[in-house]
Amino acid sequence: MIAGLVLLALLFTADSVVSAGINAPPSSVAPDQSIAQAVVQYPPPPRGFEPLSASEAELANYGIPPRPDPRSAPVAFRHWKKMVRVPRSTNANLQETRIYNEPIRQATRAGRLRNGSVSLTSLNWSGYAVAAASGTFTLNNSFVISEWVAPVAQQALGVCDGSWDYSSQWTGFDGLSSGDVLQAGTEADAYCSGPNQARFHSAWIEWYPYPAVRVSVPIVRRGDLMAVEVWYTATPPFGHAYLANLTVGQAAAYAFNPPPGISFQGDSAEWIVERPSIGNNLANLANYVADQFNAANAYNTVSYFLPGASPTNTTTYAITMACPPWTPGSACSSATVISTPFLYGPWTLWFYDSGPAL
Repeated sequence: MIAGLVLLALLFTADSVVSAGINAPPSSVAPDQSIAQAVVQYPPPPRGFEPLSASEAELANYGIPPRPDPRSAPVAFRHWKKMVRVPRSTNANLQETRIYNEPIRQATRAGRLRNGSVSLTSLNWSGYAVAAASGTFTLNNSFVISEWVAPVAQQALGVCDGSWDYSSQWTGFDGLSSGDVLQAGTEADAYCSGPNQARFHSAWIEWYPYPAVRVSVPIVRRGDLMAVEVWYTATPPFGHAYLANLTVGQAAAYAFNPPPGISFQGDSAEWIVERPSIGNNLANLANYVADQFNAANAYNTVSYFLPGASPTNTTTYAITMACPPWTPGSACSSATVISTPFLYGPWTLWFYDSGPAL
């Protein structure tokens, strides 16, 4: 057992305050909190700890992401250095949800883009994914990383139907051709009923087919610059996530094991804006207006993988989200694009929503 890890056993109710002083959507909170109780939270390193000179074992002991080589990967190293120097917090509140950020649904090939990526349409994903051979990312300390701006959360323009709309922003592994997804990210949800409006933002971790577990540290507010890294280790706990709010200067590290019977395939890395499922049903996508992802890259201790530049033995997919389903069905009775990623350079993405989501 890694020294100093603290097991959290904090139960929540539907009225629990999780992020930025706003109540979570009640229908999104799971009645059972056993999965959240199993999440491990790393303690912050002691005063004076220097991650630049620490050993790999010391980094792992405090949940600090693997350190890129400053000579072979100087850009990745600069981003890592910025992220791990954010002050760490502990004793976060955890809340198990009924939200599932799933593998890609009904992926349909739509051709090839000028940048060489294969174009896909999906019911739940928009973004970029790099597919590789099975086991590519199962090498110890394989990681995927990105930073993004927590987007606006509102219902579509002119819509105020008394329900919640949801959006997830995440980076992770698997789900393109496997039944699991190791991931972490943020959510931006919106509610409107008559004169009453609400917005909800939170960070979360997930190893699907488990549901997402919200974490109260770091806090998330619209417009905040978030940095998220997910990595896999060959020994338990196998899944790790480091989440940092670079705007307010707050970070936390978590560890979690896969659901029973799940074998990590390590065959794809993703940078995604998703409309998640609430229970068994795809949610309406919140009107997030626009969202920027930067520093999107993955590493398997041998090669780097970027949305715009990956090894020759991989395939990069540009994924556009479409509906139906939608509520009400009349708002999207035929295939309509609702979220699209645009690639700028090797590792910068801009997302825009459209159709009934806008």
